[in-house]
Amino acid sequence: MAPAPTRAAPIVVPLREGGRVAVVSDLQRTALVERLFLRAEQNDAERTGILAALTAARPDATLLLGDHVFLGASSRAWAFFDRLVEPLRAAGVELLPILGNHDCWSIGPRGLRHYFSRFPRLEGSRFYTARLGPLGIVALDSNRIFMPARQWDEQSLFYNKTLARLDADPDVRGILVLVHHPPFTNGTVTGPSALTQRTFVPAFLRSRKAVLMLSGHVHAYEHFVREGRHFVVCGGGGGPRHRLRPKERQMFRDLFDGPSIRHFHFLTLAPDETGLDVRALGLAKGATRVLPMDQFRIDWPG
Repeated sequence: MAPAPTRAAPIVVPLREGGRVAVVSDLQRTALVERLFLRAEQNDAERTGILAALTAARPDATLLLGDHVFLGASSRAWAFFDRLVEPLRAAGVELLPILGNHDCWSIGPRGLRHYFSRFPRLEGSRFYTARLGPLGIVALDSNRIFMPARQWDEQSLFYNKTLARLDADPDVRGILVLVHHPPFTNGTVTGPSALTQRTFVPAFLRSRKAVLMLSGHVHAYEHFVREGRHFVVCGGGGGPRHRLRPKERQMFRDLFDGPSIRHFHFLTLAPDETGLDVRALGLAKGATRVLPMDQFRIDWPG
């Protein structure tokens, strides 16, 4: 099998003055087997509501943190995804994705073909870098089980070189790292990824300008700070929600003091001269109005 290509040049998306970047993840519909045997919730109305509110926010770009569909091999599932994001595409919003584990569920390369056909700017690469105004983006594939060892090693080399290059670029004020599997979470359905912790977190903490690691996979909202760096789990795009450990049993201290089952949500990131404003906007189950859920600020590294 020929090695997958690596996109060498960064994807550049200009930000308007006062422009914003949106973040959403885990848009997959609940599968029939989940509903029958796990009694998992189906959230079509809430998923549609989240995407409508996100589109109305008029971001310049949207970061998609994986699990766009439940089964990557399914043409029908990807057609549903197409209808879901069509308003964003029609508005000219750049979609910058990473692969989730569900996107890779396929016998043979069908799942990846579906994925790359929808995001031609990736040029077939599973990891890449982008520039959004003062933000440097490093988009990674944390699905080790679905990657050949050689490609995994290539990604590690790319990651370290890209962080060093962005650290040295005077036009980059802050670096965001995107992974699907969270290094820290209090999730009860799926836990923290030891692989992400040892493979991606050390270089992130060493980087002078890396300020925020974003992940999905756990269908909840969580906010952690380690060594002054921020880690956010943003998995509230419409997949069946996951219960988190109660506060007294947390493995990691969550700065967001919310209920065990969190609202559906998306993020907006607004860079300015001195830092980055991060806002989480939430939608309760059965609700029709998206409301502010959390907010914090990250100052640019000195």
